[in-house]
Amino acid sequence: MINLVILLLAQLTTPTRAFYSPVVPSSCRVDGLVAPKKSCSSERSRRFFDIASLERDLHLHSCLGEDLGGDFISSTKAELEASLTGTDRGRSASPSQKDHIHSLISKLESLCPLSEPARDPRMDGPWVVLYTDAPPPSNGQLLLWRGIAKQVIDLEGGRYRNELYIGGSGDDEDKDPWLKAVLDASWEEWDGVYLDGSGGRATFADYGASTWKVTFERLSILLLGLPIFTQQFKEGTARTWKMTFLDDNTRVVRAGKTGKEDDDWLFYMRRGI
Repeated sequence: MINLVILLLAQLTTPTRAFYSPVVPSSCRVDGLVAPKKSCSSERSRRFFDIASLERDLHLHSCLGEDLGGDFISSTKAELEASLTGTDRGRSASPSQKDHIHSLISKLESLCPLSEPARDPRMDGPWVVLYTDAPPPSNGQLLLWRGIAKQVIDLEGGRYRNELYIGGSGDDEDKDPWLKAVLDASWEEWDGVYLDGSGGRATFADYGASTWKVTFERLSILLLGLPIFTQQFKEGTARTWKMTFLDDNTRVVRAGKTGKEDDDWLFYMRRGI
């Protein structure tokens, strides 16, 4: 048991992996839609999408109105969720499956009707991760055990929790888990300054409309419901979140270590219970 606890703590407290919580590049509005700039793609995460198809969708939307945009969103989400079948929330997805999933998420991001998603009240509450390309434990895996990752946002209080459940039950698989990890954090609107100490700043306007700075505070681990470990994070340990799609039941976030476009992880989520 002691060796098991040591292994768990080693993985959870590794600085480069400690719950990357959930930044696509800045977006621009086109006829009521939000279309990603060309820099949206990065070789590291293989974010490719069909430009010709996207341009056709944008043209049709501008001609036929908002209802068609809603139809595109619904059909894209349906295709995306079908593509997630058999990927174990991304953990077992092949490179080609990831390419396809990322192309569909990029298309969904381009259809986001919100200019200020990070300020929308629908951000509040629990969100269950259905897909991510992030490493453990952010993808819901600890060592050999796979569970679910959940994000819980308190808009009014400026608080946030990253939760991981192993062996849970219920619709969100978070009831009575034998192992649970919780990262407590606070959030504020990002000021656009990169978190790598370089003093550089992002070039897109109104950073806070889409992006938060999330500051990690404390990590707790519970075994069979009993706390076995608590660690305070070093002051100033933070990540950036960029909200790239949001509606009543779906959220897409790109979580970055610095706020730059080449170190982010992709999270596709449904609203939790």
